[in-house]
Amino acid sequence: MAETKYNPPEGSTESTEKGKQHYRNRAKKLKRSKFLPNAKRFGKRNCFGRGVELDQAEYNYLVSILEAMSKQKDTEERQLIANNVMGQLKGKEIRTASNQVGSKVLENLLIYTGEETFTTLMDMFAENFRVFCCDAFASHVLQKMLHIAMLRAIAPLQTVQDEQEEDGSQSKKQKCGSSEWNEKSIWPCVEYSMKEQYSEEHRQKCRQFVERMAKFLMNNLEEFVWDDKANFVIRQCMLNLSGITEKKTVDGSESKHLTVPEQWQKLLQEFCTRLSSWPQFADLAQSEVTAVMLQDLLRAVAVTADAFQLEQLVAKLYKEVFRVLKKQKQEEQVEDDKQGGDSELPRLFVNESIVRLLEVCIVVAPAQFLKDKIFARLFRGHMKPLALSRACNFAVQKLIDHTSDKDMMDLIFGELEDSLEQLLRVGHSGVLLVLAKACVRLSCQQGKFVKQFLEALHCGEAAPEKMIMAVLYLLPVDVTPKSTPKIHLHGSLILQAILDFNKPIKFVTALLGMPNDRLAEILIDPRGSFIANAFVQSRFVGEKSREKLVRHLEGQYCQLALSVHGSRVVEIMYEAGNPAQRENIVRELAEQCAQLNNKPWSAKINKRLLVDTYKRDPARWRVAIKNDAKVGKMFSKLVKKRKIEN
Repeated sequence: MAETKYNPPEGSTESTEKGKQHYRNRAKKLKRSKFLPNAKRFGKRNCFGRGVELDQAEYNYLVSILEAMSKQKDTEERQLIANNVMGQLKGKEIRTASNQVGSKVLENLLIYTGEETFTTLMDMFAENFRVFCCDAFASHVLQKMLHIAMLRAIAPLQTVQDEQEEDGSQSKKQKCGSSEWNEKSIWPCVEYSMKEQYSEEHRQKCRQFVERMAKFLMNNLEEFVWDDKANFVIRQCMLNLSGITEKKTVDGSESKHLTVPEQWQKLLQEFCTRLSSWPQFADLAQSEVTAVMLQDLLRAVAVTADAFQLEQLVAKLYKEVFRVLKKQKQEEQVEDDKQGGDSELPRLFVNESIVRLLEVCIVVAPAQFLKDKIFARLFRGHMKPLALSRACNFAVQKLIDHTSDKDMMDLIFGELEDSLEQLLRVGHSGVLLVLAKACVRLSCQQGKFVKQFLEALHCGEAAPEKMIMAVLYLLPVDVTPKSTPKIHLHGSLILQAILDFNKPIKFVTALLGMPNDRLAEILIDPRGSFIANAFVQSRFVGEKSREKLVRHLEGQYCQLALSVHGSRVVEIMYEAGNPAQRENIVRELAEQCAQLNNKPWSAKINKRLLVDTYKRDPARWRVAIKNDAKVGKMFSKLVKKRKIEN
């Protein structure tokens, strides 16, 4: 087959192309990381922050405090700094909060402020809610105070089990109680506020502050909803009333929220009822600011387990926003055809704010509503153009990712199966990834997916190495890229999903048929290394195939052990091999024992597999390994026993 030069098409999302918000997001990150140096530089130019103008002495004092905060890690010192600075700023809180630098300082000082000072601040904030809500910088301080008051109020309601689960998740992924500093706070907020001991009287005042704030916002909802500063405060309040502390964790399967009083859930219901009863409810979805507020309302209601209210809200959005726009599209169909315009996409998918709102509806909607209404009335018949659209393919991904019905999945796959090559050409490989994951999750369409996927890459009859590399690069075998390609993240994830199919024999055979040095290069790559996990953990890859892979990599284990990600593969292969193969791996590593200690990751392999011991005395190594295995079994039995007792 003749080779063709590969020119990434317009709209491609390859590494040479950047997303719509790429440069704006990068600029925001750089701006956050340079906040303190910029504050110092502007101070020297007699420019003392945006917002309310401060005098030079006040500004320099706040900059020095900001610098001290970034260096201080001791809890007692933080408390001392917070109380001392708040004492110095007494009577100037509103003025300071309305300044750019002052707002940043106060946001972080509030976290470690003592009971008496914090109570005084809550009273002062409550008397000036309107001022704080409508100011560009003071509104951020109000959001932080609302957040901290919520944490202090509900900390005793969290069970010991929840705390243990949260502690156990810290090493895997930083969540709501993260102790790491993030880009929003210089000092950690959630973990400290949840563990610090406060009097019952103080916790009650914090609870009253949250409720008073919520009632104030509801009474002024008509005014504040359209204000871009106050709108953020409303969103923060709704999320806090449901116990959500980190919005990013909501959409995932491991989302975690805190237990809140029943009264707070009633306040959230009232927020939902008032917004839903507005005559201009449909207009909220048209604007980016108000559409994001509706997204947060959906997230908040979803975690309260109030299925009835959630379905009512989703149904109202469907009826008054999504369905209305779909009908308008049908009415304009004839005019679009006359003008020769692009009439493939329904009108509701043209407005980006509405599309993002629809994505959240897909995530939180009940399964039956998703199938009968959202898919059947909005997506069906339009899956291909939506998947090929740069703005709408993420909605398609969410729809597929949350499909739990096989019949619905069959219909979706039927619309997309002939467009896999087009999706690869425009760079929408995420759609192929969620299709592969859905095939695994629902155990359907697996054979068709593999057939269509390989045809899209023109590698159905290709040699094993060419087929695997085409999948990992997501490039057809007859395409010559302009530069050396790298393993595509989605390509690796699709291959991992395929290895979990019911019949992955074609790919298992292809991996085992590759030269072992080429396979080792793939497993050294940070994206390719996880293929080893998928191969070993798959339910449908036989024991003999695992042992063949361990044997196939012999001669490459030293090279793997000397790389960061390859060293992890060595551990995986060691666990997957039989006793004889494990000894072969250690024997091979023992030949390069001196090099293993030069890198921390390979030194870990040396220590764990007792490579030094094997080099000195293989017989002693066999005894030591057996003893370690016995201790490991005893420990695992003890852990299981304690779990059963608890």
